[in-house]
Amino acid sequence: MTKIYLWSKKIHRILVIVIIFITIIMAGTGIFLKYSATFSRVSFIDLGLVRYIHNNLSVLFATILFLMIVTGAMMYVYPWYVQRKNKKENHI
Repeated sequence: MTKIYLWSKKIHRILVIVIIFITIIMAGTGIFLKYSATFSRVSFIDLGLVRYIHNNLSVLFATILFLMIVTGAMMYVYPWYVQRKNKKENHI
């Protein structure tokens, strides 16, 4: 069980870093899409490409967020499980 906890902790840290970068990119593309009339004056920005990037990253974002929830739940439950297990062993 400890190996699963440590594995979850490592995976969770990596996913946090990845989701930070994805969030920054999605925030930038979201701003471009929200204020597209303002950015349409800049000729080198292709709003179709911005929309494509934003839409594809949203699926990746949701998947990574789900994995973070799973690993975070494991890190939350493990200390509770160990504490309960130790109480049972000490009472016997």
